[in-house]
Amino acid sequence: MTKSKILVIGDAPLVMGFKLAGLENGITATDADFASLFEDALSRSEFGILITNERLLNLLDWRMKKKLETLAYPVVVPMPEYSGKSEAGDEIRNLIKRALGFDLGKK
Repeated sequence: MTKSKILVIGDAPLVMGFKLAGLENGITATDADFASLFEDALSRSEFGILITNERLLNLLDWRMKKKLETLAYPVVVPMPEYSGKSEAGDEIRNLIKRALGFDLGKK
């Protein structure tokens, strides 16, 4: 089994924050180019986790949002805005449950 990498794709503060934390792979995106950069990142098999801004994720068209609902790999982790309040994103536990097919938290 090969290791999967983590990719951060989002606005400059998000990408820089994760780079300062030690993650190497980051792509800075704007509202205008996020959809194409995100779709490209989804197709790259070396990335198992995509971390992105929840706000930018909500800008995607309905077709891509529908695709993300059924996608198990890579796991997409939406990060809330600076205020810390989440809009409508899944909790990380639910994302992991969807990717694995079972809930790790249940006994």
